Amino acid sequence: MLPATDDAKSSADRLAALDALRRRVAIQSSADAGEGVKARRVLFSLDLSAFDLSAALDALDNFERAIVEHDDRLVVAARRLRCLAVLDGIIRG
Repeated sequence: MLPATDDAKSSADRLAALDALRRRVAIQSSADAGEGVKARRVLFSLDLSAFDLSAALDALDNFERAIVEHDDRLVVAARRLRCLAVLDGIIRG
C-alpha cells in the first residue's frame, strides 16, 4: 500500500473543512459574527476557484442576511438550502 501523499492529505483536509462548514450551516439558527468570520476563513483557506469562492461567499452572505433581517422562516430555509447546495457542489467537485 502506498503512503498518502501531501496532495491526498490536503484534499482530505479540504473536504473535512468543507464538510464541517456544511454541518454548521445546516444547523445554524442565528447569525454570530465570530462564526461568520470562521466560515469565511475556511472558504478563503481552501484554494477554491474564483467562481466557487464567489458562489460560496454569496450564498453564505444571503443566508446570514436572511437570519439577521428576521426574514420569514421559508426565506431563511430557502437560502440555507441554496447555501448547502453550493457547498455540496464544491464538495463533489
